[in-house]
Amino acid sequence: MLPISAAELASIQADVAAAALDKTCAIQRLPTSTPDNRGVPSGNYSAIYTVQAGMRQPTGTHLTNYDYLIAGMDTWLVQFPVGTDVRSQDHLAIEGRSLVVQVILAPQSYPALLSVLASEVRSGS
Repeated sequence: MLPISAAELASIQADVAAAALDKTCAIQRLPTSTPDNRGVPSGNYSAIYTVQAGMRQPTGTHLTNYDYLIAGMDTWLVQFPVGTDVRSQDHLAIEGRSLVVQVILAPQSYPALLSVLASEVRSGS
């Protein structure tokens, strides 16, 4: 099998993103700041940009592999266009839900989308 060219991969990524990413997502991040006296970054999350995203239930394999991070939390597989600047602990605002990125899933050989596992933030959390 011949590898696909960068142009073909970019075309596939654009087609998949257009077909699968049906929700608007605001990615929010803590500003770079000095840690508080416990070593935890302080400040308020602020939106850095808005991007299209898709959401679905994670697979059983995701739940098993990342149980140490997401046990007992309502977690979603959230997908973005390849190249999206999203990081662990970023907050995502999607259709009235507030999620926190737990893990960025490793890319495949020919990634069509960037996938993360994100858990719902409960009030008081």
